Amino acid sequence: MSDTVIRPLAAGEALARQKVRVARVSALAATGMVIAKAAVGWQTGSLGILSEAAHSTMDLIATLITLFAVRVADRPADSHHHYGHGKVENLSALAETALLLLTCVWIIYEALERLFWKPAAVEATWIAFAVIVGSILVDLWRSRALARTAAATGSQALEADALHFRTEIYSSSAVLAGLGAVWVSQRWHIPWLVKADALSGILVAAIVLVIGSRLGRRAIDALLDHAPLELVERIRAAIASVPEVDEPVALRTRLSGNRLFVDAAVSVARGTSFETAHQVVSRVEARIREIAPESSVVIHADPFRRSDESLGEAIRVIVSRHAAGAHDIFIYERDGKPCVDLHLEVPGDLSLVDAHAITERIEADLRGEFPRLGPVHTHVDPVKPPRPIDAPLVEEMEAVRRRIRLVAAGIAGIQDCTSISVRHGRQGFWVVCQCAMDARLSIREAHELGLELAARARREISGVEQVTVHAEPGARQTPLRLP
Repeated sequence: MSDTVIRPLAAGEALARQKVRVARVSALAATGMVIAKAAVGWQTGSLGILSEAAHSTMDLIATLITLFAVRVADRPADSHHHYGHGKVENLSALAETALLLLTCVWIIYEALERLFWKPAAVEATWIAFAVIVGSILVDLWRSRALARTAAATGSQALEADALHFRTEIYSSSAVLAGLGAVWVSQRWHIPWLVKADALSGILVAAIVLVIGSRLGRRAIDALLDHAPLELVERIRAAIASVPEVDEPVALRTRLSGNRLFVDAAVSVARGTSFETAHQVVSRVEARIREIAPESSVVIHADPFRRSDESLGEAIRVIVSRHAAGAHDIFIYERDGKPCVDLHLEVPGDLSLVDAHAITERIEADLRGEFPRLGPVHTHVDPVKPPRPIDAPLVEEMEAVRRRIRLVAAGIAGIQDCTSISVRHGRQGFWVVCQCAMDARLSIREAHELGLELAARARREISGVEQVTVHAEPGARQTPLRLP
């Protein structure tokens, strides 16, 4: 399992202000601890307390960096930072780690000096004990406050600060033990216990090195876009759970501060309509947000060929790939091979050479996917572009509508004729109308009334080629007895 922990991004200005407020209070507390520890360490000559003062100084600098980071990290994305400013928190955590490592180098060097080359007198006074105990209590309060806010806001910078102050508790405890050993040495004259102060300084440095290295590794991983493997597998499983998605799934994730960015490419059956593919993508995004609620998600849909895709479905997909249409697709078998006859629809003004090239590309694609395909016969049909209707024709169509209403009014049984649509066909007008009839009529009776209206319209109205009547139930009257 990855050490990286993903928390949802906290939204709202209230939480952003809370982050800044906690970081500011932490900085004030760190300032007080630095002053107290430095004064007492200088007075007593304790390397443990001086190392703690140095540690607290570095923590103060780190806290100031954190304060800057949390103020900047919540700024929204802009034209120069498309992924926002969250990486500032990762940089802050890395800077804090570097400061801690420098502190450790100084502490270890000074401790070795006192152990082997330059012994120093240490005075274990009550004020030294009081400062260390007070430091432990303050650090305990700060670490808990920072950890709570980090959990609520998902701030890696605040989490790093909380970790620092937990290490201070451990290191202060080691210093307290060293001071106790010095006090015992002075009270009961045990000379070798004097070295406990220097040893406690080395112990402090060791603790800081171990915990700081973990923090530094996490910061570097975030800056190098190291993928949180456990989370990635959970997201991958969530995507694969969408029924319309076929594996494998191409997935990339990156962290920017406390914000997770997810880029995924999912496979959708190639015959799927654009609207359906969009719905599939929306379902995938919803599943991802169940794992990482406030993540930024970009989904790309890749078409794939289903294993159960029929030859007819493949033909329509391949034809549409070449910006053409198809109808009257006939698939049959000859000599054990599937054969195809189809009508290809292309623009009517396309040249014969270009149309033939399209048919060859379509046939080549078909044979590429179906190597055992037999003969493919293609008939090319021109698709004429719609032509604007001129003014005289519009007037003639309106006249047809008026005449249809008059004819319908003369037929007993038809109560009303509305929603009349007139189109200009190849040899005349095509009429579609809606007629209200007695609700108690049978389907046969209503159909015969429609046929009578169509026959009269063709006889009495010049240019009418076809009439389609849609019967609607109207007011109830005595049913007609039709011959």
